[in-house]
Amino acid sequence: MESLYKLKDPISKNMLKRLKEDPQKPLENLQGNILQGHGRDHSVHIFLRFKDEKRYGVKKWIKKLTKCITSAQQQFDEIEQYRQYRIPGRLLVSFFLSASGYTSLGLNVPEDSAMIANQAFTHGMKAAQAVLKDPPTGRWDENYRQRIDAMVLLADDDENFLMREARKLLDSVKSYADICTIERGKVMRNALEYSVEHFGYVDGRSQPLFFESDIEWERQKGDGTHVWPPDAGLGLVLAPDPHGEEKDSTGKVVHHHSGSYLVFRKLEQNVRAFKEHEQELAKTLGLSGEDAKRAGALVMGRFEDGTPIVAQDTAGRPNRVPNNFTYDDDKYGHKCPFQAHIRKVNRRIKGIRRIVRRGITYGTREKEPKDSPSLAELPTRGVGMLFMCFQKSIADQFEFLQSQWANEPSSPEKETGIDPVIGQLEQGKMSWQQWRAEWGNSREEPKPLAFHGFVTLKGGEYFFAPSLYFLKNIDQR
Repeated sequence: MESLYKLKDPISKNMLKRLKEDPQKPLENLQGNILQGHGRDHSVHIFLRFKDEKRYGVKKWIKKLTKCITSAQQQFDEIEQYRQYRIPGRLLVSFFLSASGYTSLGLNVPEDSAMIANQAFTHGMKAAQAVLKDPPTGRWDENYRQRIDAMVLLADDDENFLMREARKLLDSVKSYADICTIERGKVMRNALEYSVEHFGYVDGRSQPLFFESDIEWERQKGDGTHVWPPDAGLGLVLAPDPHGEEKDSTGKVVHHHSGSYLVFRKLEQNVRAFKEHEQELAKTLGLSGEDAKRAGALVMGRFEDGTPIVAQDTAGRPNRVPNNFTYDDDKYGHKCPFQAHIRKVNRRIKGIRRIVRRGITYGTREKEPKDSPSLAELPTRGVGMLFMCFQKSIADQFEFLQSQWANEPSSPEKETGIDPVIGQLEQGKMSWQQWRAEWGNSREEPKPLAFHGFVTLKGGEYFFAPSLYFLKNIDQR
């Protein structure tokens, strides 16, 4: 059967049956959390630096860890069981290698592999500082300034169980690797139980879907798929594993397994300053009372409850956060500004620069968004997003979105300023965006206000999610 990374369409029921019957078991050899989000409420991210003198021991440890890693097939089966019987999935485990991780293990990337062409990965995130306009690495959290070879992700709904499993993993790896840092993620929810980020907005709603069963679930349980179909081919997110060639007894390649490139970024949010600036924007536009909520929606592209501002000028949608919309009837940005975060980085045009987001919030606060905190009760540091995204090409997807769209005042459509949420400029520079108070009024003269600088990169790295086939045989490499 054709390798997963070559598939141009979502996986149908017939294709799923064929994949299960395939001797090479493509979905059983692809890591989970790539084609479907893990959906757990708690996560632990363990960053490792291998001990170079323990190379063989590291490989044996990875091989043993493979028995615990969640496959895409296991994850699919657990999601189907949850939808039918409400039985939660098992502990999710994923494993990722950075370019330095491959080097530390003596695993040279084949010169003809796609990984060589993916120079963003081989150079690492620190080398992309100028391209992304990231803060200098000297301003990152200290633990991210050093070499990071691997990340292990553990996720579960039971926080106490998760901590015990993390403890077991740390005990098992201490002879072979040093701990660079550990991050803990925790989902926050609003009153309707939808996940939100620290600014208080529903998060993670618009995602590419790779299984026809997920698309059908969205059609039936969501707000439909007839306006904006969320389907995507696996080629959007999967890439050939450079060490994933499966050979028969004669040495002939019978299958090439798949993996995916992962971007990890720890993004700190100054929540109080963001909300103060929301109020300043509302004041500038003369918005008060319930209309003042529109200021934040202009910035984000959605109201806090997830209502897209392109659909209506007030919050309040029934039960399900809408995703079935485009910007086709707002070509001049009179309803949703071109610089609004969700419009800036997702134009809702098929096949254009999409990524697969799998992030989770981090940090504790006295009052979460659902508790209606006052400005004085909002955090200014120590909370944010453990941003993660999968893609086929870091340069063509994540780096393009960040550098060419989010950071550029004139991209992707109009001269409207940078993305007010994740846009970054060189230190000391400002970007003035144009804002309209009246929804859909093409005659209104917009008012300028600079809105950015409330999200700060604290560290990160680029990784690859290798195939389970490679990890099971890593000690032979």
